[in-house]
Amino acid sequence: MGKTGHQTVGVALAVISAAYLHYLHFGWMPIGASCIAAFYGSTAPDWLEISHAEKMSNGAYRRASVIPHRTITHWAVAWVVFIVWALFSLPNPSPNHTLWLITTFHAAALGFAIGGIGHLLCDIPNPTGVPILLPTSRYRLSLRLWRSGSGIEWLEVTAFWMVGVASWMVH
Repeated sequence: MGKTGHQTVGVALAVISAAYLHYLHFGWMPIGASCIAAFYGSTAPDWLEISHAEKMSNGAYRRASVIPHRTITHWAVAWVVFIVWALFSLPNPSPNHTLWLITTFHAAALGFAIGGIGHLLCDIPNPTGVPILLPTSRYRLSLRLWRSGSGIEWLEVTAFWMVGVASWMVH
């Protein structure tokens, strides 16, 4: 999926994150931080690679990354560990205003993890897939349904939006 698709899914993931934290009775600041973090987390596996344009000998440019594409930044195990940590470290919502910074930080971490997991879910239908066991292994989970940039990706975006709307309506 391309950047625009991941960002569109990121907005839906922000809604899902907000609905979850609202259901748990968190305030507007943790919910807002979680929404912003979910949006940025939805593109994080790509920008964490620290990519840049590199000029080739023929004068054309190609994408180069410090971290190879779809390796450690797309590793499912790391993102699952991160979201489990974020869920279990999320403090109980408290009217005690001295805990607002800690609560907001953990809510943002949860939103970022939700965004990252959403990014991986969007990349699984692609033939390249995402690494599961080891970040550099050749075995990757892939459904091989469509290539990045194909028009059918918008079915996936629509599915995320439907889940987002449903999650807000349920609570």
